[in-house]
Amino acid sequence: MFQIQSITDIVVPVTIEVPGAKEPSTIRARWRLNSVSKTQEIVQAQRDKENPLTDDQLVEQDLLGLEDVTDADGNPVSFSTELVAQLMDIPYVRRPLVLSWFQAQAGRGEAAAKN
Repeated sequence: MFQIQSITDIVVPVTIEVPGAKEPSTIRARWRLNSVSKTQEIVQAQRDKENPLTDDQLVEQDLLGLEDVTDADGNPVSFSTELVAQLMDIPYVRRPLVLSWFQAQAGRGEAAAKN
């Protein structure tokens, strides 16, 4: 039986291919889960030729948290706007992080990714 419930966020694994690393790294991104109609509005806003919604704006409005991020010494790094800005400035992190928003909006959270 399916029970309708309000789910406001979803955690998505983000696989990052670090250049020179033997194996990919994975962080966990917690995204706001939008309705289908809101997601369609956001995608349309990204396509707006005169005033498009940028990837940075998308991440700023919908990214609620990051887990499994450490500094160079292996110490956990807390979620902050500074951390997000730093990650969005790393080319091999930016794309997978932004693409994980689309996975989130499709309901492809951690449980779905494991199957």
